[in-house]
Amino acid sequence: MKKTITILSILILVTSCAVQVKNIELKRRIYDDVPLNISMKSEIGDKLITTGEEDYQDAIKIIDIQNFSISTVQFPYTSNDVLPYSGIHNDWDLYYDKSRVQTNYDHIGIAINKKNNQIKPFISSLAGFTTKDLKEKIKIEETEFSDTNCKSCFKREFIYNGKVGKNVKFIYREFINDMARPAFNQELQYDLDESKIIGFKGLRIEILSVTNTNIEYKILSSFTKK
Repeated sequence: MKKTITILSILILVTSCAVQVKNIELKRRIYDDVPLNISMKSEIGDKLITTGEEDYQDAIKIIDIQNFSISTVQFPYTSNDVLPYSGIHNDWDLYYDKSRVQTNYDHIGIAINKKNNQIKPFISSLAGFTTKDLKEKIKIEETEFSDTNCKSCFKREFIYNGKVGKNVKFIYREFINDMARPAFNQELQYDLDESKIIGFKGLRIEILSVTNTNIEYKILSSFTKK
């Protein structure tokens, strides 16, 4: 009984001493990947438009950084890596990749002090929250992080699939979690003698010219938002 109480006390002590990092969640938005009313060309099998949801967040891009270790851990990021705004600890805004969690630490990345804008590498673990002063300062720039393969994100594609006579063919596909939904894949065919403007689920495309290998077109409007 005494041993059980001692172990429980140690666990409570370790938990109470653990670094409290406030988690910052990614935000979600709807995107279109092509501009409207601009003449474009694509070949058979190309996606004319992709639209859907993506997760995004303010981020920093590492421009220049030296090789170093922090608390005996090799710092895992290099130049051109993009780190989203992921957490807060006291006066520090924390930028790190949440997927990089190891047995010897919880988070590792770059911290920016909210009071004086100091930029330092950091690591947080059961041992505490540690930053490190470097001889050569880390150079960063502000950017944006986005992830179109996010969990439960919805995506739609419209693909050119060739022509038969005066008819043009397309494939419409829907995805969730970057996996195609078979029940929502459709093959479509349009008669250009009837109209040079085709439509599906709010999408409107003006066909300018078409051959067996490519298509010239304008996107007039995107899919109706879900």
